[in-house]
Amino acid sequence: MDKSASVVVQTLEVCAQKLGDITPLVFEQFFRLSPDGYALLEHSDESMQGRMFEAVIDLLMNDEALVPGGYWDWELDNHFNAYRVTPQMYQAFFIATQAVVRGAFGAAWTTQETRAWAIKLEQLMSRVNAHGTG
Repeated sequence: MDKSASVVVQTLEVCAQKLGDITPLVFEQFFRLSPDGYALLEHSDESMQGRMFEAVIDLLMNDEALVPGGYWDWELDNHFNAYRVTPQMYQAFFIATQAVVRGAFGAAWTTQETRAWAIKLEQLMSRVNAHGTG
């Protein structure tokens, strides 16, 4: 795991210690950022949201998810084709997650965390955009 990925993992761990389960907070923020995402998921229950958020946490914490031809590639294709998920929805969800984590830090959030999250989100969105525009 590279240094920026380690920083992202550390921020997630600190956030979990401070706030516990942030799933509802992330979905609240996501729904504000993505009306289309809200329309797609308005009937999702807490269990479904929990599974979705768990998958996102795995993406943020596991560099193996970025390996071409892996499970996430299948998930992306499935989400775009079967559910009409858009790259903008993924971006909004990642931004919502970062915003909640950053909020847990308050003034203690540093440029190191900002930089690490930017690198990780760029890696993820590069893969999303490759599938979402293909």
